[in-house]
Amino acid sequence: MASTNPRVVLTVGCFDPFHVGHLLHLEAARRFGEILVVGVTMDQFVNKGPHRPVFREHDRARVIKALAIVDQVVLVKGSRDALERVKPNVFVLGKEYDGKMAKADVEFCKEHFVNVAFTNGPVWSSTKLLHHYDRPQQN
Repeated sequence: MASTNPRVVLTVGCFDPFHVGHLLHLEAARRFGEILVVGVTMDQFVNKGPHRPVFREHDRARVIKALAIVDQVVLVKGSRDALERVKPNVFVLGKEYDGKMAKADVEFCKEHFVNVAFTNGPVWSSTKLLHHYDRPQQN
């Protein structure tokens, strides 16, 4: 008999600034289950260099929450905090994290029977996008 409990999917990120790569990742993550919970990294835990995050945590969370594919948004310190709070069935990361997951996250997922999945879309970088637009215009 099939389980009637919906599969909870968790993904985590800074989402600063939000771009089409983030949307593609969230759409792919949603396909791993019925409920998509997105952890948005709190400002004080964003480690992306100077002048980051560009947008404050509540603004970033508001953008994510506005997406129809997202069921819940939680502000988190990082992925381990999100895993402990949400206790998902599936933890989804971008393909750039395949083989590079934090050891604590791997251990948590093994101990709590959380499936780990990776999306397969193009890899975008908010940091690279911001640096591209920071360059002076050439005539």
